[in-house]
Amino acid sequence: MRLDLTRVWQRVLVLATAVLLAGIVIFFSAKAYMAARWDASSNPALWLKAAKLEPGNAEYWRHVGLLRQWDMNPSDMREAVHYLQIATKVNSRSSGVWMDLADAYATAGEGTRAKEAYDRALYNFPMSAEVAWRYGNFLLYQENYSEAYPKIRKAIAIDPSLTQSALAECWQSNPDVTLIANGLLPDKSEYYLSAIGFFLSQKLTDPAVAIWKRQRERALAIDMEESVPLLDALIGEDRIGEAQQIWQNGLQASNWLEGGGKNGSLVSNGGFEHDIANGGFDWREVPLSAANFDFDSALAHSGARSLRVDFDGTENLDFGHLFQYVAVTSGTRYHFSAFVRTEGLTTDRGIRFEILDVHHPEQLQVATAELTGTNLWTRLETDVVTGPDTQAVKITLRRVPSWKFDNKLNGTVWVDDVALTPAGAEIKD
Repeated sequence: MRLDLTRVWQRVLVLATAVLLAGIVIFFSAKAYMAARWDASSNPALWLKAAKLEPGNAEYWRHVGLLRQWDMNPSDMREAVHYLQIATKVNSRSSGVWMDLADAYATAGEGTRAKEAYDRALYNFPMSAEVAWRYGNFLLYQENYSEAYPKIRKAIAIDPSLTQSALAECWQSNPDVTLIANGLLPDKSEYYLSAIGFFLSQKLTDPAVAIWKRQRERALAIDMEESVPLLDALIGEDRIGEAQQIWQNGLQASNWLEGGGKNGSLVSNGGFEHDIANGGFDWREVPLSAANFDFDSALAHSGARSLRVDFDGTENLDFGHLFQYVAVTSGTRYHFSAFVRTEGLTTDRGIRFEILDVHHPEQLQVATAELTGTNLWTRLETDVVTGPDTQAVKITLRRVPSWKFDNKLNGTVWVDDVALTPAGAEIKD
């Protein structure tokens, strides 16, 4: 229909319609504006007015419900549930509103209804880490571990950053490492590594060992270098047998080069033919400013390379920064040997090897002869007899400080073919 605006009544009709529509827009805009202002106010009394002014906005009802929930008294909790129920009716697809309602039910002691609300939240957003996480923690609080662990497992599978928090919550709620190993951790190596790290940080070595064994049982990838913290913890607790078993299993599972030396030597990587693990039963290099470690393919006693240590002449070093722990049998005679080459090694105190009992140094502490100046490949050796309690020895490339005035250590040392071999039958008392 075409309007003839030359007629007065049609012009009036158009104007009236425009005014009416503008009024409607202004009215609803004003309502929305006022509701938003009240909801954002610091005055809680205005929040309910905002919800009533805009009853179709679920967030306003949620805001009021959370306010009542925070007050933590029974009457307010009933109101909190009521307002959050309204919010779920206004927006039944909001996982956040359903979770808030679940929390209110839980606080009010209505566990069954809380679980139903969490189920709705999870149904709406099945791939939400937050929903699975909050649901799982609610079930932990209810001591419903059979359902809690799968929910938390799902949460950390979606968001791995939750793993440490999940381990802390689960262990505090129910310190059962079997449940954690079987029900919580997704089948990926990084989760097992995270669990081992968590338990070691809490000085809980036994659960860390259990997680490592479970990782191996499930044939998940094992990185030998990542196993070092667990090995070091066991060595530090004098649990050498367990550490040695994990070391050997780790060598096999990780395809790390076999640690044992030639001719039955117990020293791992004695010829420095592969890179250093810096832990476990391999060599360890402790960085220091006055010396530099490197491999040398140009000079080797045997094999493809040796280890070179360059001293820069700036310090009177107390040097013991290259060492290895070796598992041994108590009351047994061994023979230690290493080939060492030096060039321009200054001061009256040179380089030698020391071997001592890791945890009972009073039972074993021996040293080889000492090299200074320049020497071609020289065999340093000594007999070693382990004490009655000795389970592991520490083999250290050593230089003690000089008491002379000219005491700054300069020069280069090469080390190769380090070996510790059984020299005879067990010694009886």
